Amino acid sequence: MTLDNNSHENNDANPASGDGYGPLLTRRSRVRRRAVVSVLVSLCLLWLTAVAVDVLLAARHVHQGADQIQVAHDTLSADGLLAGAPVTPLQSAETNFTAGYSLLSSPLLWPVDILPVFGRQLRSLQDLALAAGQVSRIGVSTVAESRSLLNLPHTAGPDRIATLERLSSLATTTHASLSKVDMGPSAALFSPLAHQRDKFASELDSVQTTLSRTASASAAAATILQGPQQYLLLAANNAEMRSGSGAFLEAGTVSTGSGELHLSGMTPTPALSLPKGAVSVGGDLQARWGWLLPGVDWRNLGLTPQFDVNGALAAQMWRAKTGQQVNGVMALDVAGLKDLLDVTGPVVTANGTEVSADSVEQLLLHDQYAGEGYSSDPSQPDQIARVDELGSLAGSVMHALEDQPLDLHKMVDALSSATAGRDLLLWSADPATEDIWRSTGVSGQLGSDSMMASVINRGGNKLDQYLAVNTSMHLSSSGGGTVGKLTITLANFTPPGQSPYIAGPYPGLGTHYGEYVGIVAVNLPGDVRNVTLGVGESTAVDGPEGSTLLVGVNVDLLPETSRQVTINFSLPQTHGSLTVLPSARVPAGSWNVDGGNFTADKPHAVVW
Repeated sequence: MTLDNNSHENNDANPASGDGYGPLLTRRSRVRRRAVVSVLVSLCLLWLTAVAVDVLLAARHVHQGADQIQVAHDTLSADGLLAGAPVTPLQSAETNFTAGYSLLSSPLLWPVDILPVFGRQLRSLQDLALAAGQVSRIGVSTVAESRSLLNLPHTAGPDRIATLERLSSLATTTHASLSKVDMGPSAALFSPLAHQRDKFASELDSVQTTLSRTASASAAAATILQGPQQYLLLAANNAEMRSGSGAFLEAGTVSTGSGELHLSGMTPTPALSLPKGAVSVGGDLQARWGWLLPGVDWRNLGLTPQFDVNGALAAQMWRAKTGQQVNGVMALDVAGLKDLLDVTGPVVTANGTEVSADSVEQLLLHDQYAGEGYSSDPSQPDQIARVDELGSLAGSVMHALEDQPLDLHKMVDALSSATAGRDLLLWSADPATEDIWRSTGVSGQLGSDSMMASVINRGGNKLDQYLAVNTSMHLSSSGGGTVGKLTITLANFTPPGQSPYIAGPYPGLGTHYGEYVGIVAVNLPGDVRNVTLGVGESTAVDGPEGSTLLVGVNVDLLPETSRQVTINFSLPQTHGSLTVLPSARVPAGSWNVDGGNFTADKPHAVVW
């Protein structure tokens, strides 16, 4: 009993082994553990909240920076550069991207950095913000130097060559700086982040490509101006359209040297016609258009929009006719002359007519033909029997560019506008220079993703100024590909009272006053399939044309009538892109692609 009592007392005195204190201690331990867990959970929640706020603020800065980059992009014209328009948004973008990078590099996010999956996402975000800031800083520096270049005096030929060489050097240096930008990891990223990274990479690659082309084109232009070189100039009139350009109505040579351009007298192209077989045409041009003798009549060189093809043929024809070999060929139309007149200001032609950018289209498309009839002498081609203002005006503009100080920033904008609209086209006999013209898009070649809707005038009149051309396209997924429907609507608005030279009828064609006879020529992307026409329509010409597929349909419209041409086709992919190219019409035609409207005065990307 004593032993038992002692044992019982000892047990009571030992809380760890007794029945009274043990449960109490366990409850206290649980309370303490719960308190610790609660604190830890609270801390985690606070940390997660802070992380979320940090990331959201960083995302906001990055988004604002991207918006400012877009603002800078929208103001990247020569006038914008001179006014310093892109600098402020680029500086703002740099500030935002730097702030975003700082937030993403906060110690708050260090624990995330060591996680195997989320850490990769964070590091990618950090690198993208850092890279975007670097690109913005490079942009600020480049814009500043561009402004200094464009503000330099350009009063003499050597100055122009030096400026082009400096521009080429600037583009090369900027390209090298951007090539060092590291965008961070690209693998195993969450889909939204991967999309943003791909978009940034694509845009950076586009800038790199543009800089490379700018460097090459500037260097090539400097070499051409340094000379001595001879270029054949084809003057095109948009009142009588071909495919992707106006008809080539006059031709002459431009000599270059020491930074100057000198234009010889221009000759009406009917006087330069060649006998059949004098030059070899060949290729798709012969296969598609040989029946219209493009190697005989210079006005039919433009049946194909591929200036890299018809420029080379023009050089052959010029040599066969004159014995002179040229280094290249350039084509300039009415809209291109209007762009250049924005640079030179009004000029006076050889016959004393003052022409400005505001009046040139009215003069060349209409007024010069008012009151004109056709030659009664059958031995004289109709255009030899009259004096055309086109060549005279081209000569006056060239002289103005030679004789007066060159406003380079206006010149840059004018050339940009002219090349984008196919109003200035270049071909070079030198393969390296031709590669440059191809890469910059000034050679007029069509790519495998190109689409162009042209109307070729075959009525011997100047009615294209009165022909409205509106094109609509609908694309929809079907099975594993895409079905497309292209509808070209033509409307003839020829007014009464026009001269026979403008509204016809052309002798021997059997047409009526104001009747538009032509071919709707559509270049489709090279991978199209299952091409069909609308009910009752048939092809006048079809088959491969370079990297595209050509479909041509005859059209005939009397005044105050309209006509639709429908082309159905399919593409092998459900998603993709194509580029709608301008046809160089004046005024430019309009397009509607699945509800989106645009004017076909420059290349336009369509994504579906």
